[in-house]
Amino acid sequence: MLKKIVFASVLMIASCAHEDPGYRYCPNVEILPQFSKLTRLYGDDVQYKVELAGYEGYCRYNPKTDQTVATIAPVFEIIRPSNLGSANVEIPYFADTSDNDVPLMKRQPHTYSTRVEEIGKKVLVTGKEIDVRIPNDTPGYKIDLGLSLSRRQFEYNRRQGLSD
Repeated sequence: MLKKIVFASVLMIASCAHEDPGYRYCPNVEILPQFSKLTRLYGDDVQYKVELAGYEGYCRYNPKTDQTVATIAPVFEIIRPSNLGSANVEIPYFADTSDNDVPLMKRQPHTYSTRVEEIGKKVLVTGKEIDVRIPNDTPGYKIDLGLSLSRRQFEYNRRQGLSD
């Protein structure tokens, strides 16, 4: 009996040596200024404006895959200045790690849809969470976050002084 207890204790100690150390480096999430504002035009008038105001996030370690994953939920500020078009707001955005030495993911597109009924009031909404794989134990790893703009939207932002 004593041999079984000692053997079980040795196995438990050995298995603890391979467990997650309990900490992980989380990435630096950077909102790209030139891709932080989106203006949806309805003809030549503004239907709605969206700003990527921030994000909520955390990191977790998956021991089955030995991979660290960053979970990011973008926070959008939306305003409908007039009653043009519908109350549906479609927000295309992306996450990208291609600027790193180890680019685990190229530009990954996402879309968040919501309705904004109020006219003239800014509304904050949190988009759905996205998972981004990151290298284990790599301090300073960067995830770029931005809104996916059409050429027309990018040019509109430039004319308004909203892009670099």
